[in-house]
Amino acid sequence: MARTEWSDTDKAAAYVVWISNEKNTTRTARDTGVPHGTLRYWVKDWEQSGPPEHIMDHVQAQAYEFVHHASSIREKAMTKLEELIPQAEVKQLSAIATVVGIMDDKIRLANGLATKRTETVHKLPSKQEMKELMSGFADSLVVAAEDRAAETVQIEAESVIVE
Repeated sequence: MARTEWSDTDKAAAYVVWISNEKNTTRTARDTGVPHGTLRYWVKDWEQSGPPEHIMDHVQAQAYEFVHHASSIREKAMTKLEELIPQAEVKQLSAIATVVGIMDDKIRLANGLATKRTETVHKLPSKQEMKELMSGFADSLVVAAEDRAAETVQIEAESVIVE
């Protein structure tokens, strides 16, 4: 059996699909037709140093093509969803809505955008909690000062005895 020669365009397409599949090698191998072992070999290099410079022009072209194709599929799914809404076929609506979401995520990934959003909320302590915190802090400062003073007196007393 002859060994397949993969062009830079093939590698660039695999890279774009790998990124859009959230770096899932198995799914990318299935989607691109590149054998899993070959893809895994390429991915090892990509994870260490990114795609090679000589395929970057191909990567940009493949990313554009991928986004264009995914956008077309998303638009068709949206159109179909609009058609089905009056008929209210829940299973079909759910399946098509899933396609729209998946295509949107893949488009965002191919464009280098986030697909998830994390929000951090900081809550300040209440007035009463702040009083308790500051009171505890002040008490610990007093205790630490008293301990230090006692240690200083003890060290000075020991140095007087030694002399």
